[in-house]
Amino acid sequence: MGLDAVEIVMNVEDHFGITIQNTEAEHVRTVADLVTLIHGRIAVAHESYCPTLPAFLKLRTNVRDAIGDHTYRIRPRQRIVDRLTVTQRRQLWNRLSEMLGSPPRGLRRPRLLRQLLGISVVTLLGIALIAAVAIDLRILPVTLVVAAFCIFLLHIVTVPFRTVPPAEWVTFGDITTKIVSVTSATKQLQLRTADDVLCELRPLIVDVLGVDIDEVVPDARFVEDLGVG
Repeated sequence: MGLDAVEIVMNVEDHFGITIQNTEAEHVRTVADLVTLIHGRIAVAHESYCPTLPAFLKLRTNVRDAIGDHTYRIRPRQRIVDRLTVTQRRQLWNRLSEMLGSPPRGLRRPRLLRQLLGISVVTLLGIALIAAVAIDLRILPVTLVVAAFCIFLLHIVTVPFRTVPPAEWVTFGDITTKIVSVTSATKQLQLRTADDVLCELRPLIVDVLGVDIDEVVPDARFVEDLGVG
């Protein structure tokens, strides 16, 4: 899947409140295929009485299994970092792949560590440039390679500190919404027909691909006709 396709999928997921599994994305060849997928999720949302409850119960079961306590209580508004230890968070994230049908957005480093890494990257690149200017500009490629290697080492060394849920995955309610989105839409539920979905989808595709909006028709193939790379 090219970068254009990845960006379209992510924009669609965010806009319609759905999760597109890898196996589903592989079968989306035309605009009509994507419209059908989205419209189906919206239809399920209208047909289901309360899709959130079974999703939350499923999450609670997996949380209990992860921590080894089958009486453990969680609530939708509780923050994951307040209820689960670092090890338990990692165990839950491993289970989310099965619940969602695709890997979830990964745990992140704490905010302070991310800021320190950003400062370190800028500092290392600055040192590489200053060293080359002070000694000989011809060694700039070498100093940049050394800086890149140091940045890579910092990335590897700090991987064990990736323990914080990403934005929009902060509470148990957030995770429940993600589970619901595998089978049911959680946004744009006012759209009733496939034509309504197409009208809502067109600007998202145009924004990524830069094509004329009139080219985004049901029969248009993403790769051959719209130039998805």
